[in-house]
Amino acid sequence: MKYYKLFLNIFIILFVGTAVAQTTVRNPIIWADVPDDDIIRVDDTYYMVSTTMFFSPGAPIMKSKDLFSWEICNYVYDILADGDVQTLKNGKHDYSHGQWAASLRYHEGTFYVFFGSYGTNKSYIFKTKDIEKGTWTRNEIFGMYHDASILFDDDGRKYLVYGGSGEIKIKEFNNEMTDFKRGGADKVLFRTGLSGLAGEGSHIQKIGKYYYIFIIAWPNGKGRIEICYRSRDLLGNYENKIVLDSGLGSYGSGVAQGGIVDTPDGKWYGLLFQDHGSVGRIPVLVPVNWQNDWPIMGVNGKAPLTFQIEGNFKGTQLAKSDDFDYSSNRLSLEWQWNHNPDNTAWSVTDRPGWLRLKNKYIAPELLKARNTLTMRTEGPACSGVVKLDTSNMKVGDYAGLSAFQYNYGNVGVYVADNGERRIYMASNGGYNGNADVTNSRNNIVQEVKLNGKEIYLKTDFRFSTVKSDGSASNNIDKVNFYYSLDGNQWNKIGKEIGMTYDLKLFTGYRNALFSYPTKNTGGYADFDYFEYQREEWNSPNFAEEEKEDPNGYLFHNTFERGIDGWSSRGSAQVSFNKNTAYDGNGSIYCSERGANWSGASSNLSPNVFKPGNAYSFSVVVKYEEGPASQIFYLTLQYDDGSGETQYEKVSIVEVAKGQWTQLYNTNYKIPDRACNMLFYVETEKGEDSFYVDEAIGAPAGTAIDGPKSSLTPSNNSSLECFSTKLGYPCCQQTKDVVYEDNDGQWGVENNDWCGITKESASSATCWSTGLGYPCCSLTNTDVYYIDESGNWGIENDDWCGISN
Repeated sequence: MKYYKLFLNIFIILFVGTAVAQTTVRNPIIWADVPDDDIIRVDDTYYMVSTTMFFSPGAPIMKSKDLFSWEICNYVYDILADGDVQTLKNGKHDYSHGQWAASLRYHEGTFYVFFGSYGTNKSYIFKTKDIEKGTWTRNEIFGMYHDASILFDDDGRKYLVYGGSGEIKIKEFNNEMTDFKRGGADKVLFRTGLSGLAGEGSHIQKIGKYYYIFIIAWPNGKGRIEICYRSRDLLGNYENKIVLDSGLGSYGSGVAQGGIVDTPDGKWYGLLFQDHGSVGRIPVLVPVNWQNDWPIMGVNGKAPLTFQIEGNFKGTQLAKSDDFDYSSNRLSLEWQWNHNPDNTAWSVTDRPGWLRLKNKYIAPELLKARNTLTMRTEGPACSGVVKLDTSNMKVGDYAGLSAFQYNYGNVGVYVADNGERRIYMASNGGYNGNADVTNSRNNIVQEVKLNGKEIYLKTDFRFSTVKSDGSASNNIDKVNFYYSLDGNQWNKIGKEIGMTYDLKLFTGYRNALFSYPTKNTGGYADFDYFEYQREEWNSPNFAEEEKEDPNGYLFHNTFERGIDGWSSRGSAQVSFNKNTAYDGNGSIYCSERGANWSGASSNLSPNVFKPGNAYSFSVVVKYEEGPASQIFYLTLQYDDGSGETQYEKVSIVEVAKGQWTQLYNTNYKIPDRACNMLFYVETEKGEDSFYVDEAIGAPAGTAIDGPKSSLTPSNNSSLECFSTKLGYPCCQQTKDVVYEDNDGQWGVENNDWCGITKESASSATCWSTGLGYPCCSLTNTDVYYIDESGNWGIENDDWCGISN
């Protein structure tokens, strides 16, 4: 059993001096389906509740310490109701219904959540003392109270503000918050008088002397807007003002619907959301400035594309890899079931380290099948991979991986009537904008025979690209499907699906693991792991502190349990590989590169790797297809502080095909003012796939063992060769740097810099002065400077040496 879990880079956090690094965080702060946000702060912790409709468990609670980095810490309920609607029985379903916009409040030591459900035609009041780990009690109220918001007033009375279609109402709770108060306040507070989406999504707050009610509207002929109503008398007359009318950069969909929250140091922010195509409705953070007691949102009236924050940035991961290695049947909080699960029909303990989905209920197609396990997707692009064991599937069973929405696409295996296993890709043959979800049917687009029992399946989502100013492009919303027999070589199958955010489900697309029978129950499918990757967006600049590395390394990615936080660069796909490793049991495999610069990358934290300081870096690489040898680069990409992206080669090594080879530099100096650093592996030419193992960062001068290139001279022990101090070999033909190779490059042999002799150097600061060559003016004599043409230690057509 292999462990496949997406780990962040393991960094030991080192604090040097008092300078605090700044990190650029981009809006949307979460590029995933997290709609109808309601946010509060308790002491130094922010909490948010959002909508997950028909998925179970439901009403996720997220927490944050900085408003930018969020994690799921709890759910309000496991099961909301258990009727035919919630269990997909007798042709019924809860799609587009379930749990709708919730209100979250904290009052006198208790947390409260209120929401309504069109699926049950009831509303619910949940309470807990421990929002992160506790269980919730609940009271039910008959009737659906739409887009509601709780208010605890200063006089001890408690209210609910709710409504839609431009009519906002108020109703008073009883003192116990178990139902409404008989004879209590019950009236319409105001009507907006707008056309179109006239007003809903209420968030009420008492701030200072005013009651503020924030709503969303989408008047005919305009975009979505955030309107604030205020009054000094809760039940009196209200005045209003548009407080935000903005898209996000050049992506014009209006940012709206949400409330505001203050920070411990007195700043204010609004947390709203933006409709963003098939990925869903995504949270956007906006600063709030008070003007004449009005909370005006944005920067010069616009939602900002970026924020600058100080210190560590943890990031948000609402989708993660999972190796299904659990001690009990309790899944990670990132997972949710489509409708209510049958907990007797799944297990992660029957076969330790595998998810087993048991085929207990006959269904004709995916949207009618029970026990489908889902996880959000994220923009701008992402992918999911599973390994499926079909050994115990029966005739008529279907299992695999879905791009899950009404207009779904599935890639998987089914067992034909003759017992043959068939790899297939299917779409929803009943999908139609005017049709009902119940008309869905499994439409097989392509199928091929599976000769074995195990198969790897992949979904590849592209929602948008990111423009140079940080704005999202117009929606691309495409997903493709692949299968592999070994987890490395992928075959596209079926057709590309144009994804649509369909209100018949009212959720963004998800990865979904499914298994269902169409003929007989009793079979089951086993999933070894789910591996998730996303295109870089608001990547963390540090990870939680881990125990000290026994070798003193600052990070050490062994790829034993997954891709260890590495990601793809360009068109490349980075995946965990269990079949090939330099050391241990795993490596990462970089395929589908498309260009020589497209490769495998990892973030470097500026809190660990300080600009202006030197460090030791090493990775081990191998490739198996292509020319007899290739030049590999270990490269640093960084912002230079002026907004320009720069690139420096950390190591350049010629690698022989089929041989693990180390790329290393024991004394690489990170450029001054470098930030937003990426450390990546690429090649000089070609697009061949390659493996990466044993990625290490360490203090300068740390010797890191690794396999040296068989194409590079091994005479590295001589004290006469100063390049050994830098991790580069001596010249084979001559140890003197004045040697000129066939390409006319000073001190370069087999594409590797090779040094000078001790006798040829002077005692001056710049060794090259002993040979009659000037010091480098740009790099102050660092030999690992590379000029614009990519030449080692060359400046103004003159070789320029190393420092003493």
